[in-house]
Amino acid sequence: MAPSEKIDKYDRKIIELLSEDARSSLRDIGKKVKLSASSVRNRMARLVEIGVIKSYTLDVDWRKVGYDIQVLLLISSWSSSVKEIYNTLIEQDEILQVFWTSGPANLVCLLRVRDMNELSQFITEKLDRIRGIQKVETMFLMPSPH
Repeated sequence: MAPSEKIDKYDRKIIELLSEDARSSLRDIGKKVKLSASSVRNRMARLVEIGVIKSYTLDVDWRKVGYDIQVLLLISSWSSSVKEIYNTLIEQDEILQVFWTSGPANLVCLLRVRDMNELSQFITEKLDRIRGIQKVETMFLMPSPH
């Protein structure tokens, strides 16, 4: 990051407020950081431009829209195959995120499906066909206890 792209206390506060509620209005953010709405807009645009803010996202309760199963896949592979497997996995609709990790599993994937049939279909029709995978472990994510 170039010196002209330094993040100051106002930028940090804007980031903090947006991370709490990305729908906050420019005016509300401006009041909280003591800047005008246009200054907040300009700062946010700069934060996007320099890659600090990557996206504005939704926090969806996927179970309420029919996706009842979330699974972590722990994938072990030959080290020479990891990049190719990673690139294949990120293209799959069912896969939300893929993490390159250290430890026994080379990759950890967050997968979302509607039901066990869809999970079985994903494993047998897609995952089993990816070359280089040695072992797959599944961990079902439980609903929050709150």
